[in-house]
Amino acid sequence: MRIIITGASSGLGLASAESFAKEGHNILMLARGEQRLNQAAEELKNKYPAASIEAQVLDVSDFDQVNDLAKQQTQTIDVLMNNAGLMGPDFKLSPQGIESQMATNHLGHFLLTNLLWQKLAKDSGRVISLSSVVHRRSKLEANSKEEMAGATGKYDRWGRYADSKLACLFFARELDIRSKQAGSKILSIAAHPGWALTGLQANYPNTFDFLAQKAEVGARSQIRAALDPGFRGGEFIGPRFEAWGEPKLIAGSKHSQRLDVMKRLWEISEELTGEGFSV
Repeated sequence: MRIIITGASSGLGLASAESFAKEGHNILMLARGEQRLNQAAEELKNKYPAASIEAQVLDVSDFDQVNDLAKQQTQTIDVLMNNAGLMGPDFKLSPQGIESQMATNHLGHFLLTNLLWQKLAKDSGRVISLSSVVHRRSKLEANSKEEMAGATGKYDRWGRYADSKLACLFFARELDIRSKQAGSKILSIAAHPGWALTGLQANYPNTFDFLAQKAEVGARSQIRAALDPGFRGGEFIGPRFEAWGEPKLIAGSKHSQRLDVMKRLWEISEELTGEGFSV
């Protein structure tokens, strides 16, 4: 299989890449930091010579970079794993003027999925979207472009993180609905790792971090989402006990199942990325 993973130089993305490399798959690793990305890719190449490992720098929050990357893809893609993420950084705008967490966690992946949709394997392709247990804290309504862009007004870093991760779940569910309505066999599946040390917590150490799962354990949800032959699209996979445990099917928050917000979010995401997305 050919698998593309964003945020693949560390944490959940790297753990996923290693799991796929063990099986000899063709993997394109994408991440912002060139040095760390290349080092991670070289280590996997040396460890798993049967796998085909490529690495390319991509800041998914920069829509110009996403467009350039998508244009370079000529091979059929079996799995697109939208894994890259930011958690609680200081306020910053993307090159297109969008708050960095929403630009990275949701909108950049919305655009990447859109631009690669025609390259996904028609009978078996999968898009994996990474949400979080903290999606439960969000009541995102997606009422306007201004709300989603978050370029003005008071910045609540943790509220914004929760909103961006709920947006990822909304996107996965709306993509599944539209894919099925279009008669497509491409599956859209959401996953979250529970409480896992992934590198996102580097600036916010917690006294109880020793209780968290390792990245390799947290990544089990998204790996299962990518590979489980029994899935039919629309699933949400997370740890059995929310923060820990074996991956299982979960429902997510009641708010995350609102069809009206999913539709609004999709339409606003099209406007903010400048690309209509017709599956």
